[in-house]
This record gives sequence, C-alpha cells and structure tokens, in this order.
Amino acid sequence: MKTHKLPMIEKLTFGLGDFGANFSWTFIASFITIYLTDTVGMSAGIIGTILLLARVADGFTDLFMGTVIDNTNTKMGKAKPWIFWTAPILGILTFMLFNVPGFLGDGGQVAYVFIVYLLLSAVFYTANNIAYSSLTSFMTNDEEDRVSLGSIRFIFANAAVLSITTFTTYLVSMFGGGQKGWTWTSFLYALLCAVPLMITGWFAKERNVAKARNQERKVSFLTAFKALFTNKYFILALVLYLLWYLRQTENGIRVYYATYIFDDANLMAPMSLAALVPMILGLLIAPKLAGKFGVRRCVYWGLGISIVAYVIMTAFSESLPAMIIGLVINSIGLVPLQAALTAIVADVGDLVYWKTGVPVQGSVFSLTSAGMKIGQGITAALVAWSLSLGGYIAGASVQPDSAITAIKSMQIYFPLAMVVLMLITKVGLNYERFLPRVKEEILKGNVGESRDESIMAS
Repeated sequence: MKTHKLPMIEKLTFGLGDFGANFSWTFIASFITIYLTDTVGMSAGIIGTILLLARVADGFTDLFMGTVIDNTNTKMGKAKPWIFWTAPILGILTFMLFNVPGFLGDGGQVAYVFIVYLLLSAVFYTANNIAYSSLTSFMTNDEEDRVSLGSIRFIFANAAVLSITTFTTYLVSMFGGGQKGWTWTSFLYALLCAVPLMITGWFAKERNVAKARNQERKVSFLTAFKALFTNKYFILALVLYLLWYLRQTENGIRVYYATYIFDDANLMAPMSLAALVPMILGLLIAPKLAGKFGVRRCVYWGLGISIVAYVIMTAFSESLPAMIIGLVINSIGLVPLQAALTAIVADVGDLVYWKTGVPVQGSVFSLTSAGMKIGQGITAALVAWSLSLGGYIAGASVQPDSAITAIKSMQIYFPLAMVVLMLITKVGLNYERFLPRVKEEILKGNVGESRDESIMAS
C-alpha cells in the first residue's frame, strides 16, 4: 500500500474543523468563569467544582468513544459522520451555557449549568473532538503529512483562540453588555462553531491504513484499553497531553490578570496577541524545521525557550512590556510541541497496532482526549478554586493581595512547572529511531505476532 500525499486544500479543510471547535471549547474555557461569577452571580468555588466533576465524567466517556469510532463503518466513513452531525448540537449547547435563565434561582442555575455543560463536554464535544482528532490517522499514514496536518490544525485553532480572546470582551460590550451582550456574542460563536465543523465533516477524505484488513473486525473496549495501557509510549503520550492542557491555566486567568494586575480588562487583547500570533506564524514553518532538525530536537529546544520566558515573566510580573516580551518568547517556544502533538499520538497508535495487531486509531485519540479533558477540567477548577481561596471579590475594583497572588500563580508559576514536567516526559518518548521501519512493517501486514521485534533494538 502506497503512502498518499495530501493536497493542500484537503489539509485546509481539515484545519477548518479546529477553528470551529474552539469557538465552543476555548470560548467556554476562557470566559465561563467570569460570566458565571460577574453576570450570573455564582460562587467561584461552586463553578470550579461543577467544571471538575463534568470534565472527570467527560474523561470516562472519552474512553468509550474511540472504540465506537474504531467500530464505525459507514459510507461517509468512520470519523466523518460523528464530526458532521454533532457540530450543530455543539453550537446550540454553547449558546445555552452562556444564557443561564435568571428565573431558575440559585439552585436551579447550578443544576442548569451542570447539565448543559455535562451534555456539551461529556457527550457531544467528546464525540466530535475524538472523531476529529482520529481523522489525522484515517486521512494519511505519511509522517510529514501528519506533522503538516497538526501544524495547519493548530494554525486554525490559534486563529480562533486569538479572535476569541481578543474580541470577546469588545463584542459583549458592543452588544449591550451584561446578559444581552453575552447572548448575542454566544449566538455568533455558536454559528462559527457549527458551520466550519460541518464543512470538515462533509468534505474531508478518509484513507484508513488498517481499515482494509480490519473492516469486519470489531474491537472491544477492553481489548483496545489493554493494548494501549501496556505500551509505555502511549502512557507517556497521555501524560504529555495531560501536562499540555494543565499548563493552560493562563488562558482562563488572563482576563483577571489584565483587569487586576494591569488595571485594564482590554489589555487582555494585546496579551493574547503576544501569546498567539508568534505561535501561528511559527506553525507555518514548524513542519520544515521538524523535517530538517527532527521533531525531538525541536521540541527540546522549544521547551527550553519556554522555561526562559516564564522566568522573565516571574521576575517582572507587574510590568506590561516585560509580560508581553515573555508571552512572545513563550509562544515561540511552544510551537514545536504544539505542531507535533497530533503526530505523536498518531505515531503511538501505529506503534500499538504494530505491536499488538489491534487497530486503535480511534481509541488512542479517545484516551489522550480523556487526558486532555481531565487536564482541562483540573485547569478550570484550579482557576476557580484559586480565586476562591485567594478571596477574590466578584466585581470589586481592587482585590486583596491573596487574590493577586492566586492570579499570578495561575498565569505564571503553575504553567512553568508544567513545562518543566513536559520536557522530562518528552525525554521518554524516544521512538523516532525505529518508527520508519515500524511503518514499513505495518504496510506489509507484519503486525502483532508476525512483527519483527528486533526493530526496536536497531
């Protein structure tokens, strides 16, 4: 079976999906806490608990969704139907989450937020995102194309994140502020979520390497689970995903940092520009750098640069120019790993399939997605809990020193610790030297018991 090289239009069609998904996911991650505390009037501690419980439940549903995708066989494909049909529902639930009915009362509002958020996160976003992520494996088995898909995906994702973090506060104000502002902003974002995802789900093409040999084979959840969790590279990839999303407490706290450290909520816009524009530009050249120097070396260099950036932000935490410089440097440093994340998971799926003979292209993404969701759940909870423990006063113009410390911790100190742990984890993902031969063996059908184990020692 020959490797298929993807045309650019197909890569762009794929990337468009993550643009849409972020108008749900990043919008919620960045603004749900401040919406619920300052507009609805809910306690930050309660919000943190809701987000964590929903994300943990979300992580469990992820474990099963990958097996569902692996066992899906339709004319539309394995992953594509899940992307297409869940997209409009995802948009509707995003709109509902930012329109909490005032007549429900305190208890009713808590129940409403929990139920809507649970449905969005644990059911429809899970189905959509795992299908979307696994599409990388179904579209191609070419390593360069996988890195390219990852880069293009995150260019689109970061373009969405940049738009959301830059313009949301302006849009809420422009649409009238308060609940009215959030209503129209969330309506716009719901459309921007659903339409791009539906385009990806309809027009992307699947070319599944394992499909031809396994189209009649049904893979049980326990079989896939065992195949994955007995592979050290999968465990390390799962940890890497978890750490990557734990680092993102800075995204959820940035609006608070701009408001209470720099005394201007609108400064979130230049902070977001500094954090995202260099990354978007860097992702354009990431595949070429990875091809020239190798993914492993580029990731090491990048994480080292990121650590330096956080040290700068720690030393000058209340200086806007220093913060902007630190965010720019950090953004550049994170480019190699962000570009490589999807490819790493797809590669691990190949390694597991080669070793066990169990096709896990959907399951490997479902389990790393579980790590992502749990990581994001902990992240959202940490932001809310840190504000609560720090004595944050919703709507106050001046916050106590303890709240300021909590805000700085979520913006700088905690993300720094996560980057250090990511660097340590990446050291263990040392499969690059034998991966090309593994792919050759897969193409020949030498998987499971018929594989050549000596490859790993070469």
